[in-house]
Amino acid sequence: MEFGEAVRLRRSKMGFSLGDLAARTEVSKAMLSEIETGKKNPTLRVACSIASGLECQISDLLDVPPDVQFEKLEGDRLKVLVDPSNGVERHLLSPPMVQHGIQVLMFVFPPGSEVFWNADGAGVIEHATCVEGHITIMVEEGEEAIDLNPHESVNFSSDVDHRFTNQTDKPARVFVVIDSSRRGGPAVMRQMHPVG
Repeated sequence: MEFGEAVRLRRSKMGFSLGDLAARTEVSKAMLSEIETGKKNPTLRVACSIASGLECQISDLLDVPPDVQFEKLEGDRLKVLVDPSNGVERHLLSPPMVQHGIQVLMFVFPPGSEVFWNADGAGVIEHATCVEGHITIMVEEGEEAIDLNPHESVNFSSDVDHRFTNQTDKPARVFVVIDSSRRGGPAVMRQMHPVG
């Protein structure tokens, strides 16, 4: 099921008009209509806002299966969102794990791109491994920054705002694991904002 169709179905089930959802998300009715009909792809920030307005996780709108099984995940089972504002790709590599509080993600950051994430909340741990290129991760509180080259990793508590920046002229590919299992619920897709 496409993202827009899932949004329309969930909105209808909740009894919301486009206007109701627009008020809850600060996304215009026109934009919501274009997303629902597949005419526009939402930015990751907008997709997160829509999920919040529909009282669910973004992964719920990506038709994420609830069970973990011994099976190969490929093709359309690997959910990908591309932010049209900056070209950053978010690949959800293990959809069934979301229901267990774990997100296994791969981000592709085009040259010169930078994104900002709001704090994920207390108890959420994040791991990032750079597999290609170079990425700088800055934790807003204290303005601490760590540079990662290929095969270098960092772990941190993501209870503060943080940003990922690719300041080079080559793409950066970064695996990210977000563990919110201690919160006792599905993994939360953080708000992601392009910077600039």
